[in-house]
Amino acid sequence: MRDDKNYFYVAITKEAFPRLFITHQPHQTRSKKPELRIKEKRIIHNSKFIIHRYLGPYTSGSALKITLKLLRRLFPYCTCKNPHKRPCLNAQIGRCLGFCCDKNQKQEVRSKNQGLYKKNIKNIIAVLSGKKSRLLSTLKKEMQRSAKDQEFEIAARLRNQIAGLENVFRHASIKKQEVRSKDIGRTRWKKVERTIQALFHTAVPISRVEGYDISNISGTEATGSMVVFVDGMPAKSEYRKFRIRSVRGANDVAMHREVLRRRLARTDWPKPDLILIDGGKPQLNTVKQEVRSKNQGKPTLLAALAKREEELYIEGRKMPVRLDSLPPDTKLFFQHVRDESHRFAKKYHHKLREIAYRKK
Repeated sequence: MRDDKNYFYVAITKEAFPRLFITHQPHQTRSKKPELRIKEKRIIHNSKFIIHRYLGPYTSGSALKITLKLLRRLFPYCTCKNPHKRPCLNAQIGRCLGFCCDKNQKQEVRSKNQGLYKKNIKNIIAVLSGKKSRLLSTLKKEMQRSAKDQEFEIAARLRNQIAGLENVFRHASIKKQEVRSKDIGRTRWKKVERTIQALFHTAVPISRVEGYDISNISGTEATGSMVVFVDGMPAKSEYRKFRIRSVRGANDVAMHREVLRRRLARTDWPKPDLILIDGGKPQLNTVKQEVRSKNQGKPTLLAALAKREEELYIEGRKMPVRLDSLPPDTKLFFQHVRDESHRFAKKYHHKLREIAYRKK
């Protein structure tokens, strides 16, 4: 409501072969007047469509589009602008029944096909309305009846639809869990942030955490990675990879220095609140020299995490902090940043090795 956005709705047209589309403003599609016709690129050319029903509101447009895309594979429906003679491309790939946009079909065939088409639309409405169990139960009964009547082709189609629907519902359940875990993650971040502030003896807010790692084999095809976490959550669009240029041989300390020097030269990137590098005290001291020489304004917190000992080396502390001594959420966060930076560096390293192998 604050950013002037509207909820999403699914509109269903009133036709012999109804169409489905997503709209933000359902009230604009109720009028037959051309100036108030549907603002949707597939049917803006024609103002004759009358809306039979709206489903919604839905808050996530991306989730709604994915759901409709999956449902269309199970229950094909038409999106063609005008009737035509040949089967459309969607019909050839199984996303359109083929007869709904055929302008040459006979009336008796058209009436028979209309019932099958509307059954698909009815099933989609049932899914979007939340009547999942009832729909699955109905389809299973129809499949059993078709198999009993030896209509094996229909029974096989219904079996595939049931399997596909169960997969859609399972996918939706996983997405809900992901959203819920993200909400929990944001709540927990405040606790993690307070623990990190206590470790560094600071009251400065911590939001952006950057993790760094190096990947190479005896110095060949060496790569560096930068992963970004904002408020405890990965910001994958801000991940960056570096191909090591100036270091020869296996020298992780020097490679970390190069990566940090190149990263800190990018003043157009947001400044990190905390830098976490893979390694121990040598890596931390090297990074400290680079960061402090470029430091302007709010100081960046520095730490290094040693894999084998699971110890956290913090700038200004003589002794490392064992991860096991930290609260579970904070321990898991540091491990997540470390593991993600390692994965990203290794992935780029393998890609460079593959390219080098092909050139030989």
